[in-house]
Formats: sequence, structure tokens, C-alpha cells
Amino acid sequence: MQTLKNDIRQRIVTIAREEFIAHGVRYTSIRTVARRAGIAAGNVYNYFRSKDELFCEVLHPLIAALNRHLLSHNQERNLNIKVFNVSVFQNEYLTAMKELIRNYRPELRLLLFNAEGTSLSGYKERIVEHQMKIGAEYMQLMKERYPHINIDISPFFLHIASSMWVNIFCELVQHEDYEECEIERALEQYAAYSMAGWKELMKP
Repeated sequence: MQTLKNDIRQRIVTIAREEFIAHGVRYTSIRTVARRAGIAAGNVYNYFRSKDELFCEVLHPLIAALNRHLLSHNQERNLNIKVFNVSVFQNEYLTAMKELIRNYRPELRLLLFNAEGTSLSGYKERIVEHQMKIGAEYMQLMKERYPHINIDISPFFLHIASSMWVNIFCELVQHEDYEECEIERALEQYAAYSMAGWKELMKP
């Protein structure tokens, strides 16, 4: 049985990332990844059973960071009635979102727009569903602390709101042609627009 080496595994992942970003999943060749890694093509399959598994491994750090960002919405410090009136809460979340995009823009483009034919295809809708679940949990947690607030929110509206957030996220990933100051202004306006709506619905 061949001994697997961490340095070879990491070399495969690093080169595969470059190939996926440059050529997309469909046109990335395991043979090319192996050649660039200095190993036989068959040896790649000792580390990864398929191109799909290799693709998932390349995107694993992004998906972990994305999940951490989404879950941060329900952290203890955000379970505070002040979130409806103090902009620092929204600004911190938006700043973290922009940092995530800066750190993983090429991987996000792969995941959101170029994952067809892989097990990660349609991941945008998975994010929407995850965001809906987190939002529902957040409202329940807030209701336990502040019984007077309203959480009788239509699940379909929650889907619409989550889809809107994910679409904004996708726009930020896809477009680099706007100046940073214009992005900041747009996000500030979105935060104000969104928070006014939630205040009207939840009546904190």
C-alpha cells in the first residue's frame, strides 16, 4: 500500500485550484494537474477519488469560511435589541462579508457561477436555505429575550429576503468595476433599507 504524503496532497490541491480558476471545472484535466505536480496521473486518485472530490477539497476553506460568516449573525452579541438602532452591528457584518469576498473572490466565482456538473452545483440556493434557517433561529432567539417583538413572518417572505441578501453577495463577487467608495455607499443604503423594513415587521 502506497504511503500518502501531505506535501504531495497539498501540491495537488494548490495546482488544482490554479487550474480550476483558470479553466473552470469542465476543462480542468487531472492529467494536467498531475503533470504540473510532478506525479503520475494515476497517483492523483490515491489522494482524491474523482475530480469532483478534488474540486470540493479546493473549495473547502471557502465553504468553511462562508458558513462561519453566516452563523456569526446569531452570535451572542447580536442577540440584542440595539441591533435595530445601532449601525455598528450592521457595519461589522457587512465588513466581514467584504473581507470574505476579498479573500476568496476566485473561489466564490467558481462556487457560485461555475460549479455546473459537480456536487456543489446550485450552491447559491443552498446558501439561501441556510440563511433562511439562520434567520428563523435568530428571530426565535430574539423572541425568547424580547417577548414583545413580532416574529410572525411569512416563510415565503423570509425566502425572498434571504434571496435578496444572497443576490447582493453574488453581485459583489461578480463585479469589480465599481469604486470601493461606491460599494460602501450602496451597502450602507442597503443596510438602512433592510433594517427599516425589519423594524416595521418585528416592531422592536
